[in-house]
Amino acid sequence: MMGEHMVHKLPDELSYEQGALVEPAAVALHAVRQSCLKAGDSAAVFGAGPIGLMTIEALKAAGAAKIYAVEVAPSRKAKAEALGPLRLIRSRRTRWQRFNH
Repeated sequence: MMGEHMVHKLPDELSYEQGALVEPAAVALHAVRQSCLKAGDSAAVFGAGPIGLMTIEALKAAGAAKIYAVEVAPSRKAKAEALGPLRLIRSRRTRWQRFNH
């Protein structure tokens, strides 16, 4: 449960699909702003889920010269590749395997 001050009505012009992306977009923009990235810098994104994909887009908009994305899942890797030029690193092991074997 949350207080009603935390609930915002979607504008009529915004679809539910678009509304669902507001929070991941806000998280991504906040991360890029907190990073102090300057145009021409390189950046790495760990995970290509909804927030990771939004972060890649925010980094491109902020002028990142090289963006590296690290992803394990083939389906998420494909989504990241569809965003355009970036260097994708596909990890073969999970963190659990890496630290326990």
